[in-house]
Amino acid sequence: MKIDGIRKKMERNQLCFGTHCSTTEPWYYEMCGFLGYDYVWIDNEHAGMTMPMVQNAIVATNAGGCAAFVRVQNHDIANVKPVLEVGPDGIIFPMVNTPEEAEKCVSVCTYPPKGIRGFGPLRAIQYGNMPLDTYLEQVDQSILKLMQCEHVDAVNHLDEILEVPGVDGIICGPMDLSASINKMGQLTDPEVLELMQRIIDTCKNHKVPFGVSIGVNYELIQFWIERGATFVSMGTPADYFWCMSKEVVSKAREFEAARKL
Repeated sequence: MKIDGIRKKMERNQLCFGTHCSTTEPWYYEMCGFLGYDYVWIDNEHAGMTMPMVQNAIVATNAGGCAAFVRVQNHDIANVKPVLEVGPDGIIFPMVNTPEEAEKCVSVCTYPPKGIRGFGPLRAIQYGNMPLDTYLEQVDQSILKLMQCEHVDAVNHLDEILEVPGVDGIICGPMDLSASINKMGQLTDPEVLELMQRIIDTCKNHKVPFGVSIGVNYELIQFWIERGATFVSMGTPADYFWCMSKEVVSKAREFEAARKL
């Protein structure tokens, strides 16, 4: 399982580096593994992906050698359950602000008696090829349950959130975090950086892996990596197309200006 490599890196305090995607094209997810990413963040919160899109993205991501993390729309079991059944390596829950919300997120990923997940695995049980006993023995370890800390309320409740059994990691969402204190996008503002540092320090105190999700922002990525982040997700296909296209167009115009007809 791809998740085994991620867990080994977590145990060794090594960096797991990923990128975000919600495209319909399976080849993009597969290519990410060839490029050296550890995981792909399949974003179903903002993109409105269909379940066939999510399943194809997971299959293609694993085929390329990456772990597949899916950010679900919310904490509702009706939205989370279908994603679980197609075998992601991790579930990312947005906007987890209280320990009660964290408990709910863990519960919807966990079978009774510990949780409320209903039984109906598809790809998650290899379409029936995996023996039931084997599946049940490893199911809780086969899916990382990652909570997003992206509001000042979450920072203030982070100690309690990290005490919830089953929380495998914390991911900071800097844009929403900055917005929660009326400083949207001011990611190097001292107050915003102080909140990020609180997340880092609290996770370290609880020995829980942590990380960040951001666009193309090398300064912020460096900030988190230098402080020991395990999960760092950067960029989207649109970001990469934008950045590379600007360079290519600029070069072409440079050559045009220098040419002699």
